[in-house]
Amino acid sequence: MASTRSATRQQAMYRALLVLYPRSFRRDYSEPMAQLFGDQLGHAGWRVWLRAVPDLTRTVPTERIEEIMARLGTGARVAALAFIVVGAVAVSVGLGGGAVPILAIAFVAVLITQRRLFASTRHGEHAPLRAAAVQAWWAPLAALLGVAMVVGGIGTIFEAHNWGGRVFGSALLLAFGGGMLFGLMRRPFDRLAGNSMILLATIPALAFFWVIVPAVLAILVWIGVMSSGFSDRSPAAPAMP
Repeated sequence: MASTRSATRQQAMYRALLVLYPRSFRRDYSEPMAQLFGDQLGHAGWRVWLRAVPDLTRTVPTERIEEIMARLGTGARVAALAFIVVGAVAVSVGLGGGAVPILAIAFVAVLITQRRLFASTRHGEHAPLRAAAVQAWWAPLAALLGVAMVVGGIGTIFEAHNWGGRVFGSALLLAFGGGMLFGLMRRPFDRLAGNSMILLATIPALAFFWVIVPAVLAILVWIGVMSSGFSDRSPAAPAMP
């Protein structure tokens, strides 16, 4: 149990950290979140920070991205994303490779901390692939990348010159390809989880940017996913389990 003085100080610290959220989010959720933190502080003491800090780490960037996307019009949003991603490709080429995969991994690292990404999917909560592949203008491109990675993974089993490539390389390609296709099927029911899987699955295509075509398709998928946003609903206050 935290002492009254310590609890007051920790609550003040938590309220100060809530400033990291967008103003509109704070207006709706800062008081309930602060109240929840205070209640949990009374029961768990300082250990409440073990839950609060990871929660802030994963939800603040998500809410900031949502706010930026909401402010931009569709045309400006696509143009800005195209400039950023294409600029990253140019930097990667200039540096001899590596910048684009690092960019992708760093950005997706925030997304994959969302628990819904790997949450169990109840029966029926994924669309048939045929329907999922035409849900947006960029979805057929994502499906093409997914199928190509699956086929590449199967082919690598027979064509790789060493067992590392046959086992590790094939497994990675199959995992990324399967993740892309499942992300497309999951997206109509949980846009955050589906989009996160799709973005994560574009990493191989961006890593092999010198092949050009896969990287271009991945960039278009990124633009489509990012311009469409990550939620169909109003933001909810992050849960502190």
